[in-house]
Amino acid sequence: MEDVSPIGAPVRQAVTIPNAPALQDHRFLGQAVLPAVFALEHLARAVHRVFPDVLLTDLSDARFDKFLDLPALDTLQVEALAELKPSPDGGIEASLLTRHVAPKSGITRMKTHVRACFGPLVDAELFLPAPPPWPEDPAEVFPIPAERLYAEMVPFGRSFHNIVSPVYLRPEIARAAVAAGPAKTDGPDLILGSPFPLDAAFHLACAWAQRYAGVVAFPTGMAQRVIRRPAFPGQTYEAHVCCREQAKDRLVFDLWLHDREDTLCEYVRGLAMRDVSGGRLQPPDWVRN
Repeated sequence: MEDVSPIGAPVRQAVTIPNAPALQDHRFLGQAVLPAVFALEHLARAVHRVFPDVLLTDLSDARFDKFLDLPALDTLQVEALAELKPSPDGGIEASLLTRHVAPKSGITRMKTHVRACFGPLVDAELFLPAPPPWPEDPAEVFPIPAERLYAEMVPFGRSFHNIVSPVYLRPEIARAAVAAGPAKTDGPDLILGSPFPLDAAFHLACAWAQRYAGVVAFPTGMAQRVIRRPAFPGQTYEAHVCCREQAKDRLVFDLWLHDREDTLCEYVRGLAMRDVSGGRLQPPDWVRN
């Protein structure tokens, strides 16, 4: 259902998020939460319904403001809203919202979880550099088996175990093979492609942060995401991440996804990550030694 709004004012679209069993494997401090990459897919669908001509595979200024908690499986879906507004540069600013009612006062407020601007990026092709070459010297490589990564560093359930090779970490770059989830059998087509390879690439960046920055970092936003070939369920991709900025409370990465023919499928510039646990999550000692 679409809210009636004056021209230029935000438009709100109802968004129904299926509470799929697999999402229970994506947890923060014990609570199942909607992955940011899934939220972006829901926003892309909402934009397409209202503004079907907008290019959805270029997006910018993505911010992951607050986790969207998921209920237990006896609740089949989560009701949310997508707020859409044309931006001055011709794109669409989209935000994923949920309503919350204060138990005592009954006052309703809106909580913003994820936001991004969809639309063509100016000279986007000029901002697609190749990842740095992988150094030939193997001396500084720190390998981590995928099983140990998910047991001790990124403790998600099996549905999100989508790094499918050892993780190879170096001070200047990291790489791993990432899977796009099971081959698709039913449900609507994915506008942005499978969300699993990008989510797994976030895990790769998290592993680098634990090794070289000593923090368990979660993604909080992206300056730019360009999808040239949407990831296809059932396929495997190569992920590279490179830390571009390391500050006291923030890490910034660039990220690449290539297919088996080494064709660039997706590029992310300015992936911001930080510790959002308040220090409650810490890297295992063996990662830092």
